[in-house]
Order: sequence, then structure tokens, then C-alpha cells
Amino acid sequence: MKNVFNLIILLCLTAVPGFSSGAPALENLISGAEPPVAAPAASGPRYMFSPSQSAYDWSGLPAYIFTGDERMSPALVSAIDRTRVTLDVALYNLQLRETIDAMLRARARGVKVRIIFDYDHVYPKAGKEIQAVIDSGIETRVMKGRAGSGSMHCKYGIYDGTLLQTGSANWSNLAETASYENMMFVADGGIVRGYAANFEWMWRQAKPAGQPNALAEKPTVPPADPKPSVAFNGVTLPNYIFSPRAGTTDAIIRAVDAARKEVNVAMFAFTSRPIMDALNRAALRGVKVKLLLYFKSSFPFKDEARKNKISVHYEEGRAVNGIMHHKFAVLDSALLINGSFNWSATAEDINTENTIFTMAPEYVAPYKAEFDKLYKD
Repeated sequence: MKNVFNLIILLCLTAVPGFSSGAPALENLISGAEPPVAAPAASGPRYMFSPSQSAYDWSGLPAYIFTGDERMSPALVSAIDRTRVTLDVALYNLQLRETIDAMLRARARGVKVRIIFDYDHVYPKAGKEIQAVIDSGIETRVMKGRAGSGSMHCKYGIYDGTLLQTGSANWSNLAETASYENMMFVADGGIVRGYAANFEWMWRQAKPAGQPNALAEKPTVPPADPKPSVAFNGVTLPNYIFSPRAGTTDAIIRAVDAARKEVNVAMFAFTSRPIMDALNRAALRGVKVKLLLYFKSSFPFKDEARKNKISVHYEEGRAVNGIMHHKFAVLDSALLINGSFNWSATAEDINTENTIFTMAPEYVAPYKAEFDKLYKD
């Protein structure tokens, strides 16, 4: 493991890091603040410098965060405080007061700040932090998922149109103090532009907070990656993909069907029949399949997993009331699939979701290490 870590550090010192729901009710079980949980000092690969052509300086920001190792708030606040032109944020939930203060500072210095919240976190009554954002006058819109159902389940931010932050983590107390979560910062221009297009797509369908009867654009198909270029074992996958009904499940299945050695999955909610069929096929052809699931989530495939020698481990949160909230998979130690997308029909058909596919080792190796750590534990 030490050699792997040293390799990751070397990669980050020699190159700019980049890329060349199922059960939303469970996520809302605990919304109050828990006592802060001590975390080690931040460690791991860092963005070492900002490109000379970019006005946004991401130097020192982490390439990724695992909440069992460090807090999210400092990196989020730092990323927000660096914005000079635009800040677009899509959040299923928001409770971290320091991030709100940072967004208010951004607006005060002239940054155009826009936020999209999930409908059910605003109506019939918003939490105090979300209400504070609405009352502040920041441009705030609200939406559900497809055709007025489901959830706006994304958790991402776009900083000056240059840096993307995404992953499983809501900007919430539960994510910060008690759950296993991940967050990644991405500087690849194509991916950032794709997420910017997705934000605009949602913004047009969302309604201003406090105006639930306002007119909005009717749902359309989410933006797609115009140049899929993730080459994994003979298949080409998109760099990013969005929900609903835009092919996320099919892309995951194509990746699983291409796996040759191992598929490691850390998933909060896993109820997708098509993806389970793909995992069964993988196991039957000799691929080692391991699943790490949240112990309270439904998993209707226990018997067939046992029959096909798919190993299933269950994990709680890292503190009282916490959850194992990851939604990532690492295939053949070469491909990372990550984002807000639980492996469920709800995530595919109804929710607005986001997923990234990358083979960049500065992300793949740490996520594999995180899986191994939790799986062993």
C-alpha cells in the first residue's frame, strides 16, 4: 500500500490532476447536527498548481476527499472563496453554515451565485440553512426529478466554469460528521463544460424558490458527452453521464461486462436488476465481484449473490446515525465510476443524477484503497 501511495504522490507532483436514487428517505433520516468527529489532518494528492491560462487558482485544493479521513468544509469554503465570476451549485441538501457564509462573501464581491435545491428540502418547510440562503437573495431555484416526481439528487459545484466538485457527499452535517462519503475536484475542461450544460438544463426546468406555480421549461433529455473517450478493455465509455433516462445504467453495464479481473462496488442503495444481471455474468466468467453496502438499505439479490460467489459486506456509518453513503465502483483497478447515482431504477428513471467515468490513476488508486479499507473493516 505504501508503494501505491508513493506512486499517487508522484503522479500529482508531475501532472495537473484531471481526467484525459434509490432510497432518498434513508438519506434524510437524520438531519440534525451531530457532535463533530475528530479527523486526521488532510493528506494525499493535491493540485499543485493552476494552469497559466486559467483565472481560477485551484492550488492546494484536494483531488479528492474521504470524510473518514478529513472534513469537507475547509476545501469547499476555500474553493468558494477563490471564485471571481460565477458559482453554480446543485445540492440535494445543505446544512454547512460555513459554506453559506462563503457563498454570501462571493456574492458580495460580485460573483454571480446560483443554487438549485431539491424540492422536498424546500417544501413544505425548508431547513434553517436552506431558508437562510433563500432569504439572502441569492438566486435560488427548486426542482424535483423527471416530470415533477423524484428528486434533484445531485451534489456538485462549478467554480468559475473551471473546476468541478462532485461525489456522494451532500453539504450536510451528517455527511461531514458521521457518514462515509467522498468528494472529488475535477479540472478537466470537457467534463466541467458538460456539468455546466447539465446545470443550465436543470436551471431552465427549476422554479424560483417561493414560486412553486411559476412557469418552467418542460423536461427534456439531459445533455450528453459529445466525445466519449474512456477506453476500458475494448469498450468506449462516456466521461460523464446524467439522469434521468439518459443511459447511465446501460453505461455501467457495459463497463461491468468489460471487466476482466475484479469489480469492487461501494453502494448506498443497490436494487437495479439489470446491473445485478451484469454482475452475475461477471462472476460466472471468473471476475471477482465484491459489494460493500449500507446495512439498512434493501438488497433484493442476496440469494443469487451467494449462489454466484459474489462477496457482500455491510457497513454502517462512521459515527452515531451515520451511513455508508458512497456510490462508486472500481473495476480492474483501472476504472472509477463515481457520482450521485445509486444503482436503482429510481436513479435511472426519475431522479436528476450525475456520474463520472475515469481511468485517471490519481483518482482510481485512492478510491480502490478506500474500498479496500472499508471492505476489510
